[in-house]
Amino acid sequence: MSLLQKQFKEPSGPLGWLAGKIMEFDNRRIHRWSLKRLGIENGDRVLEIGFGTGSCIERIAASYPDASVDGIDISETMEETARKKNETAIQEGQVRLWKGDIGDFSGETAYDKIFAINNYPLWSDQEKSLARIHSLLDEGGTLLITVQPRGDEASDERAKEYGQDIASALRSTGFKDLSISYKNGSPALTVCVTCKK
Repeated sequence: MSLLQKQFKEPSGPLGWLAGKIMEFDNRRIHRWSLKRLGIENGDRVLEIGFGTGSCIERIAASYPDASVDGIDISETMEETARKKNETAIQEGQVRLWKGDIGDFSGETAYDKIFAINNYPLWSDQEKSLARIHSLLDEGGTLLITVQPRGDEASDERAKEYGQDIASALRSTGFKDLSISYKNGSPALTVCVTCKK
């Protein structure tokens, strides 16, 4: 794994901050598309896994003032960046951020919506993480996982493989009402899998 690839997985320091900004810029259209598919409503309790610079959290908090928005990310650099971006919403109690791995997350909130954009392939233990997410999601709640293959993996075929792999893992965990959608784009298709508890 190259130095830059490591920064995209767990950004740290000045180079990590730069990696975060690149990801934020690259992911803007994917963020908008994914959030539309997630169907957030005012009053929802929302959790983002791998919040990066905090741009999605900022958008949700501003668009849905009665929603509560939490986030967890393994990068200390991204946590600091997201805290600055969402400082007012954090002070007002609308947003809470944690540094850590979702598989080990100790939060007890029952969420209406949980989502992860472009980080599922980087999870250290996908099976453990999905089990934890299942326990955190309220009955009838929605989970959304979006992935656009990058680097050596950037192909439409790989995106479709991700869709099937994620759907299979979700079914094994006990999720239901699965739906797979694709969005055209460069360098490859983006796949979005949604499901219910």
